[in-house]
Amino acid sequence: MLSTFHDFQTLKAPTLPKRFLRTLDVGAYPDSQAASTPVFRRVCGLCSLQEWCWPVGMDESDLQRLHDIIQHSDLLPAGEHLFRTGDRFTAIYAVRSGCIKSYTTDLNGHEQVRDFHLPGELLGFDAVYPERHHFNAVVLKPASVCVVAYQDVAELSREFPGLHTQILALLSRDFARQQMCVEGFDATQQIAIFLFDIERRLRRQYDSGYEFDLPMSHEDVANYLRFSPETVSRVITKLQHAGVIQADRRHIRILDVARLEKLAQGIRPAQSLPSA
Repeated sequence: MLSTFHDFQTLKAPTLPKRFLRTLDVGAYPDSQAASTPVFRRVCGLCSLQEWCWPVGMDESDLQRLHDIIQHSDLLPAGEHLFRTGDRFTAIYAVRSGCIKSYTTDLNGHEQVRDFHLPGELLGFDAVYPERHHFNAVVLKPASVCVVAYQDVAELSREFPGLHTQILALLSRDFARQQMCVEGFDATQQIAIFLFDIERRLRRQYDSGYEFDLPMSHEDVANYLRFSPETVSRVITKLQHAGVIQADRRHIRILDVARLEKLAQGIRPAQSLPSA
């Protein structure tokens, strides 16, 4: 994995249309030192990618080099694709805001949702081999991303092993999360796991207080979990009637955290869920 990460030398141009991209404008902050961590914190706000963008051991000049290779997108509208299946791999993407859906389509044109990518998460690494993307990535909720040419990341990682380690840690975290979301034994458990997972991931950006808006439709949730939309709606209704959650379309409020957690663990409480 390490040698593969370092060996690509020809992947330069990000695939996102140039009209959406801009470089980090540290010149807009003349009252601070150009390459200082405080400047980047002000420019990037509360971005949850700080664990990647500020690797331990980098001094101010190194941070400047890192941020020189990062391009920031403007707000991308819903329906805009970052890349499509078969596109040449040139860059990795880090979600700063909004929501990106990755999906594939079968020979009959039926869509299959692979994942939802929220702020603080990476996508695009699946295409390191064979240098072509295996799925489509489309904006679900207006989003902004950071785009980094893969060659630039590979070159910097030679000098700063900590950067490579942190990227692998982020990828490992996302893989473990994806596995967890599909391990439920029935619809109730998987949907409970999914709701906890979304709440935890959104909390990286803001304190959700167990109340949040789903950035995806119930149809997309059903597709992702491999259930019918009717099954998802039925389980949501049951959870509402049981006083576990409150749902108003995409707005979710977890009322009984302990009980939902037991359901996510596959433990059926003594009081069964009522029929929808």
